Amino acid sequence: MAPLGVAGWSFSLELDLFGSTLTATRKLKGGNKLHLKYPAELAGTLRPYVDENSAVTIEDWKFLLGLGLFALDRVSEPGDRGISPRTLISYVVRTDAVKDPLKIIPQQPAWSSREHVAYLLNLNWELVRDLSRLEEDSDTYKAIARATKNNLLPRALRPEPELMLELVEAQRTLAELTSRVQGFQVVDDPDGLIVRADRVTEDLKELRNEALVDRRMIELYSESIESEQGTEDAGVGDAVAELYGEMQRAFNPEALQSFEKVEAFHQQVMGNRRRFLSSELERLRTQQAERDEKIRELTGSRNSILAVLDAGGALEELSALQNECAQAAARVTEVEAALSNVRDLAEAQEGVRVQKAQLRQETARDLSSNRQKLDAVATRFDRMMQDLYGVGGVLTAEVDDLGFKFTIRVSTSASGGVTRMQLLCFDLTLMAEGAGENHHPGFLIHDSVVFDGVDPRQVAAGLSLVKETVEQVGGQYICTMNSNDVPVSVSKSDWFIEGTRRIVLDTEEGGILGTYF
Repeated sequence: MAPLGVAGWSFSLELDLFGSTLTATRKLKGGNKLHLKYPAELAGTLRPYVDENSAVTIEDWKFLLGLGLFALDRVSEPGDRGISPRTLISYVVRTDAVKDPLKIIPQQPAWSSREHVAYLLNLNWELVRDLSRLEEDSDTYKAIARATKNNLLPRALRPEPELMLELVEAQRTLAELTSRVQGFQVVDDPDGLIVRADRVTEDLKELRNEALVDRRMIELYSESIESEQGTEDAGVGDAVAELYGEMQRAFNPEALQSFEKVEAFHQQVMGNRRRFLSSELERLRTQQAERDEKIRELTGSRNSILAVLDAGGALEELSALQNECAQAAARVTEVEAALSNVRDLAEAQEGVRVQKAQLRQETARDLSSNRQKLDAVATRFDRMMQDLYGVGGVLTAEVDDLGFKFTIRVSTSASGGVTRMQLLCFDLTLMAEGAGENHHPGFLIHDSVVFDGVDPRQVAAGLSLVKETVEQVGGQYICTMNSNDVPVSVSKSDWFIEGTRRIVLDTEEGGILGTYF
């Protein structure tokens, strides 16, 4: 069978938008635009988006859907943690029966589900977005702080007191060299440079001795780990087993632990030893890398000093001294930059903390001002669960570090049927409470999976609850369900018989859109 696109298939959707009914048609092949058919009263609203053929781009159509169905008047940019018509419509058109009704897919991040539920309940969803961004920034700063504390970023960030001491020393050295360059007193006072050279040489000697000790310890630990690899699973060995057998002949068996316990203890001791050796190796190698960097710095400093002392004349001495002065100035600039980075980071981290506190207070005020409406939402949800199962259902809202936190609890076992009816009651509650505030389109579409595993009596009760809710709020409910899955008590009801039904397999082509599966 040829693909549907070759046969020239197109789809049309008729819906109420901006107070009137329009029809949107999209071709399956080459459908990068939609063609709209609408009454004259919508011409002014749609004119900025349609061309002379009444065609609209996909992006503009998504914006129009968001504006007309959810009063969403903005376009979500990639990565801005915003909401979009596509994600909002997923709360209205359910194709998956997720366990958590607050989500559209199980992997949906907490901040995303909170944003969308807050929007559908006409709360300030942007508070959730802004708090989630700040929480991400806060986590980043915390990670940097931990890395700094553990000396994982020795050249990028170091503790402020350490940098201050280094800056004072670097400034003192620079001031001394600058004074000598300006007065050109190198020949008159060579002893100062000699003392500095001797001090640097002594420091280098001490560092190299420490490096030698560390290298020997690294070799020793590495050899010890390698020697244990071959005997990792060998247990206590035949000799120990034989000795243990002899001890059992000489001592009361109850006074001796089992050989398995002895072997387990041996394995635990060996495991602890391997972990200790691995930890020490990591520490020694990190310490060695930091020491090598310090040795390179001191070697460069000593070479600069010796260059001044070894200069053969006044110009050579001055040139060497100026070079050392330039290096000292660069070192001061480097430390100042590092210190500025540390302070900027601390200031930014404190700013995030303050902003989070302010936004959390604002969220709490918004929640308090909408408490009466949220209580009505919770009451409606509870009443629906009472009608279906005779048990209480709780839909609560509170505030934490991510903004609004919504929770659904039902005082009964969390069976598959109850979970799906929670989803039904939650979606009906959103439709009933949000339609009047233009944050919900006033219709609801469920795939048959919403009723999978639900007792037929509960299916009948759920569909009856849908009927009552739709009649109360003037909404619309669509469910794709096999006709033999409709409970008899419902299929024989006048309201079901008189309702609008569509049999998707009853077409001239047969199958679903001409395709058999």
